[in-house]
Amino acid sequence: MAQMPGGLATTAWSKVDVLTPYQRLTAEIQIRGRLRENINDPESLFHLRNVSAEPLLPGAVPLNGVPEGTFKKEQICGIRTIEPEPPPPDQVMEMIRRYAMFQGANFMVTGFAEFPKAAAQEMHTEILLKGRFFQLLDVTVTMIGVAGKTWTQPNIWVNRDQMLALFMG
Repeated sequence: MAQMPGGLATTAWSKVDVLTPYQRLTAEIQIRGRLRENINDPESLFHLRNVSAEPLLPGAVPLNGVPEGTFKKEQICGIRTIEPEPPPPDQVMEMIRRYAMFQGANFMVTGFAEFPKAAAQEMHTEILLKGRFFQLLDVTVTMIGVAGKTWTQPNIWVNRDQMLALFMG
């Protein structure tokens, strides 16, 4: 993302994969800086363009190339950018990974959460749940009760508000 004088990030449209309770969307959203900051900011909605949707449950409607839309953040189960973002400039170099299983009402994400090596293990859950969305890496996403709806992704930002349980190993 390009930086303007004064450290302000410019905005750009980025292609994302969005998991909802009944569909998987592919669209573009306008991002200022990084996805993490945009999905965790207090704004309750974000705008989409070039929206396509794969139904995950019977009755959900497929979409293909819808020019624009608006989406409520609280209804997102997970979101990721299609193209990987570069590491944030403030990223701690020494990180550790822990296995994580995130369970929502109708989906499950298994993968790994990363933490600074210096962070005490008893603080890991608090670190993850600090923002509304937190990132899991090298994940498998499974839709509960829908045969054949499982896929792998390099990362996903899951919505804490959709959480039934979080287990870490």
